[in-house]
Amino acid sequence: MPMKQAVLYAPNDLRVETVELPDLEPGDVLVKVTAALLCGTDVRIQTGRKTKNVTLPSVLGHETAGTVVDANGPLPEGGALGQQVALYPLVPCGTCVACRKNHPNICRSREAFGYQLTGGLSQYIRVPARARANLIPLGDVPPTHAAIVEPLACALNGQNLARVGRAEAVLISGCGPLGLMHIRLAKAQGVPLVVAVEPNQARHQIARDSGADHVFAPGPDTAEQIVALTDGGIDVVIMAVGRNDALTPYLGILAPGARISAFAGFNAGDVLQILANDVHYNEYEVVGASSCRLENFQTIAPMVTSGALQVADLIGTQLPLDQVHAAFELVASGKDLRVGIDPWA
Repeated sequence: MPMKQAVLYAPNDLRVETVELPDLEPGDVLVKVTAALLCGTDVRIQTGRKTKNVTLPSVLGHETAGTVVDANGPLPEGGALGQQVALYPLVPCGTCVACRKNHPNICRSREAFGYQLTGGLSQYIRVPARARANLIPLGDVPPTHAAIVEPLACALNGQNLARVGRAEAVLISGCGPLGLMHIRLAKAQGVPLVVAVEPNQARHQIARDSGADHVFAPGPDTAEQIVALTDGGIDVVIMAVGRNDALTPYLGILAPGARISAFAGFNAGDVLQILANDVHYNEYEVVGASSCRLENFQTIAPMVTSGALQVADLIGTQLPLDQVHAAFELVASGKDLRVGIDPWA
């Protein structure tokens, strides 16, 4: 049975092809993809600016939802044919130093859907037996809402590492789709003061609608205006865009013991600029955040299903698979929210 998928052979060489439906080995599950959202990481892979953990040729797409349509053997406990699932993208080895130290999301030998394994830019995905636990059931929500569980889980992982739930004041620097998700999660965790900075005025209202208490455009007086709202400074800065100017203007308004989350992906060779003595004397913590953990998926999925996290207004343009190049251009432009692909449109 033929199916379509978009295959990246080399940077800027993305081709929509017709291939045969994959055979299922014992224990494998077949998922019919119903939504595949795209993010800046996909653009960086597609253009060659990100190469780490990427094996070409590859079918991209790590924010994926679908329906279980077949299996070679019994389905995982709680699974059923016809069930809607979100696909946790990482398949850690379980034995490397990162896995042994309870960091499976940065496994040194990991595989991932959309990197080495077929991702969401395909009409069907074969989920190998070793990744059956990656199928996270969701209730009766639109497929795009199921797919957005992945970036929300990444945001939750970053916030957990930065201990956002203990903060009195959080600054979200950048209000793209993930910045907006960070705002919503921070408020869901009970943070009293969430401030956002975003140069695009068109995004200020949705940042407020997401729960930001104050939204500023970056400028020479922005840091001064922000610190005036706090009782001693910002406890957590989340860099929701991978640029130094998401952080450096605000280093002077951090509270003692503040956490800096280098959340967004950066281009290879980028250097984070912060004075060593600032870290030393103020006991600042700089934390990274790479993808997410399976338990983050399991936390976010019911929040989306129940409506505790509202996501409908985060979904942007959805295009057919044959228009995948236009979808990547739209993501790269930054003019839309969570752009995606409907493989069946």
